[in-house]
Amino acid sequence: MSTWKLLSPPIYNYKASKNLKLNVHTYFLCLAHSDTSGYNVCPKANRLSINEHNNNKSDCSYVCVAENGNGRYPNVENARIRKTKMFFEQRTEFMELLYNDIKKAIEYSEKRSYKATFRLNAYSDIKWENVKYKGKSLMEHFPNITFYDYTKLVNRKIPKNANLTYSYWGNNKDYKIATKNRLNIAMVFDKRVPLPNEYNGKKVIDGDLTDLRTKENDGNNVIVGLRAKMSKANIDKELQKDISFVVRS
Repeated sequence: MSTWKLLSPPIYNYKASKNLKLNVHTYFLCLAHSDTSGYNVCPKANRLSINEHNNNKSDCSYVCVAENGNGRYPNVENARIRKTKMFFEQRTEFMELLYNDIKKAIEYSEKRSYKATFRLNAYSDIKWENVKYKGKSLMEHFPNITFYDYTKLVNRKIPKNANLTYSYWGNNKDYKIATKNRLNIAMVFDKRVPLPNEYNGKKVIDGDLTDLRTKENDGNNVIVGLRAKMSKANIDKELQKDISFVVRS
């Protein structure tokens, strides 16, 4: 397999591999979550370095899926930290590497008759539409390529080839804004009970079947149901909070 400097190949990441059955290659950019690198990449999540518990932010950083699977290994964590530091400290060099990675990934996928897609916020929540390379965002450089991500940031203005799914974290004000902006809503449900067919009057789809968060794949005005990827004890602890990102079905 070809080598990418910053992106994870589509068969190495478990979530990305779910899209293979759709004939889709998804390349992840895996930065270090929260502020574990010394730079905060999740503005709506509480910062780990200062043990933050601000009610205006989500506690998702404390149970982030970034630490699951290969993410628990020090070499993987250190690689993500290096990438994140490079993004903040050597932005020009980082963006050049990422641009070239995307070009190579598209060529790699097209040669194998797969559709190339990109998820640049695997464990971060950066407004990539505002990050420029030679005067344009990466989405603008590749207007015929699909980019998608989860986000807790509402009111983002993105190019047509970018797809955002709002990640619900218990804040009903943001939830209403995201709904008004016609974003699909990702909700984390207690894994001990089946996903509901509907929630708050919206159809619930099973978001664990694939990772491809586009309206072409998921539909419009839906809730993307995800099962909590954490221990039962942590689920119960989260559900006891006044503001919780885990939802009772």
